[in-house]
Amino acid sequence: MTATAQKYRALIDELESLKVELENPKRPGDSAPVVSRVLEAAGDLLRRTTSTPCEPKLIQGVLSLLPGAGLKSWGEGVEVQDVQQKLERAASHAVEAVLPEADDDASTLVGWAMQDLMARDRLESALVALETAPREDAKALGARIRQQLTPVDAIGRRGVASLTALNTERRAEAGLLDARCRPQAWWLTERSGIEDDGLVKVLSGEAKGSLGPAEREADRTVRAKRPRSASFDELFRFDLGLSTPAETTVIRSQAEQDPELKLVLAAMAAGDEAIDEVTQGEPSVLSSLSPAVSSEPKSTFQVVTERAEFKVLVFRSKAQLQVVVQPRHHDRFATAAVYLAHEPNRAVPSAPGEHGLYFDLGKPARTMGSVARVVVKLTDGQSISTEVRL
Repeated sequence: MTATAQKYRALIDELESLKVELENPKRPGDSAPVVSRVLEAAGDLLRRTTSTPCEPKLIQGVLSLLPGAGLKSWGEGVEVQDVQQKLERAASHAVEAVLPEADDDASTLVGWAMQDLMARDRLESALVALETAPREDAKALGARIRQQLTPVDAIGRRGVASLTALNTERRAEAGLLDARCRPQAWWLTERSGIEDDGLVKVLSGEAKGSLGPAEREADRTVRAKRPRSASFDELFRFDLGLSTPAETTVIRSQAEQDPELKLVLAAMAAGDEAIDEVTQGEPSVLSSLSPAVSSEPKSTFQVVTERAEFKVLVFRSKAQLQVVVQPRHHDRFATAAVYLAHEPNRAVPSAPGEHGLYFDLGKPARTMGSVARVVVKLTDGQSISTEVRL
């Protein structure tokens, strides 16, 4: 079973856990995060009944338990424009992955592109769950959001030629969908055939090939100079000193034309000066705990998992590999542990840092090709397991 298939298989256990949580609610406050997890997990399974069989009674039972207030709050928090921005960013990163500034940037860019692309897939799963739920308020909410998505999908489909750079990953995801669901999942299925795999290279002029009318239109898009607005992840890398020289140059150049970005960089610089003044030149907490992350200019940074409660990040350099579990809601995050495949019962030592818990896995060559298991425990007692391919 592939890692992608295992990811969806794990949703059955998660859904059973969420059912228990909804039957015995203990967490105070807004239940929208729980609603989000239920809708995405249920919808993912509803769209993959062949590759990931799940008892329909379980799915319908969990959907019937959704609290009305939490469902309404989740719906109010859905931003379709955010989905459009992620689709556009996925297309941009996909093209950059085929034509990277450095060879080792390609896999990182593919990972970022697929994360953004799957945001549309997760929303589709949530909508399918709403449309299947045995309650009218859920169906009405699903219809409203789907109507809002219509123009977003129309815009996104114009850039599907760029997504052909992700065809290997797109085919892996599309292959797990039920046949009836594939036509709707255009972000995974349109132009995902092997014959389209080299399209971006043809458009860029790096490979020979003929172009039809649609490809010529895409060619103009690929060849056009694309302004790159600095994303949160890019600024995060910049602030940690992980940006490549090319990325640093681009960000500083953009700041000259963007007053808001210029203020952000100034604030970062002021923060660094304040830290230096307080510590009198001593290394920061982050650098003392994980020197490879802050001192290696050629480290790469990747977001592996992003949930409402936490993120799992991987920092790579030639000398060091680190997994970082970053809490997003400290009131819900209890602790985390990392286990390597060759020592499944022995947790990797951890140390707190500026951005969360740091797990030092040593030199990348030692663990290359293996899988690490990250287990996060929440304050409500729930444990969430995530696999990280090293």
